[in-house]
Amino acid sequence: MNYLNFVLENKKLLSFGLLMTCLSGYGQTYLLALYVPYLIEEFSLQNAQISVYYMVATIASALLLPQIGKYIDKISLVKYTLIAMVIFILAMVLMSFNKYWYFLPLAFFGLRIAGQGLFSHIAITSMSKYFQKGRGKAISLASLGHPFGQAALPIMVVGLINLFGWRESLLVNALIVLVVVPLYLYFFIDEKKLVVHEEVNDSDHPSSKKEATQWEIMKSRTFWLLAPNLFVLSFTVTGLFFYQFAIADFKGWTLEWMAVGLTFYAISGSMAILFAGPLIDKYTARKFFPFYLIPFLLAILCIWLFSDPLVIFPYMILMGASAGFGNAIVSALQVELFGAGFIGKVRSIFASVMVLSSAVGPAIYGVVVDAGYSFDVVFIGSLILMFVIIIMSFRIVPNYTYAKMKYKYKRRHRRFDFFNIFNLKH
Repeated sequence: MNYLNFVLENKKLLSFGLLMTCLSGYGQTYLLALYVPYLIEEFSLQNAQISVYYMVATIASALLLPQIGKYIDKISLVKYTLIAMVIFILAMVLMSFNKYWYFLPLAFFGLRIAGQGLFSHIAITSMSKYFQKGRGKAISLASLGHPFGQAALPIMVVGLINLFGWRESLLVNALIVLVVVPLYLYFFIDEKKLVVHEEVNDSDHPSSKKEATQWEIMKSRTFWLLAPNLFVLSFTVTGLFFYQFAIADFKGWTLEWMAVGLTFYAISGSMAILFAGPLIDKYTARKFFPFYLIPFLLAILCIWLFSDPLVIFPYMILMGASAGFGNAIVSALQVELFGAGFIGKVRSIFASVMVLSSAVGPAIYGVVVDAGYSFDVVFIGSLILMFVIIIMSFRIVPNYTYAKMKYKYKRRHRRFDFFNIFNLKH
């Protein structure tokens, strides 16, 4: 089934996934950063202070996400989405009316847990649970909400700030979500038609007969196969984007060049997501798992070795390709390896890893730069980390190639030994 027919046949659920990933942008760094100058001025803060508040809120949301993310497997999709929306609305209202600096971490926490965490979690989990045939396409199409949000939401938010003021813009954003989400759920989501498609193909699944606990999932070999890749992708992307203007200054590039580069990043990520879906459906996600970070490795190599402004384009395109493929591949692979029965619990743990790494990345990079090292050290360290993770990713291969060949080899030799013994006796 091609993309067009697939979309027409499943347009309601697919557009729901696209909507929720797009709205998750309200809790993402690229959008919240637009409010940072106003918050610093309003509360007389230093950059270091507001960065600490943001990091603490992000880490707290990462730690709580597995505890509340698992309930998407136990309560209805509509009820769970409305609860997440209420948390988001309360955080927006608190940010808008807040007069005291010590409420900022709480507001950040609500936006991070609901926006970045739960909205994305709801979108990709619903695609994973309710699609079997075409699951890769579904995850890819829903993931397009991320680049759509990156392209549209900042322009809209800046316009609202200029029109109404920063506090009032938060209330307008909250009102948009408050109207759009319930209306969509009421008119387009019929939970009686939503069926969970269970599929477990991996003998290393932590529990094939009963629902695994979070601790069993985190102890499993499968978790430690996927977690480092997810961590390093979010860690590196967030760290490099957080300091993108400092990197431009280090390289002698203008901010306009970086802005154009971000457009190419979004386009590349969108194209990669669209290509990933059919490939995953045809070949499975595990076939591509060891390779999707390689373009990212080449991207960092480019920006380290070259200072010409034109290098921004291969840098952003390669990085966007890895991010796009990676989001689709890792999401689909979680279902392939863990099954769909309790995928909400599984995804909440991996979402927590991603959120945590997005807090740690800028902090680690900042420590390196503040210690007096140049961005060359950052690039070299990122290259080494990325190379190690890519090599580790090939651990998935023996399960389906080398070990299988070894098993067949042993069986052939057993048959040979049997016939030799038989011939000797006769």
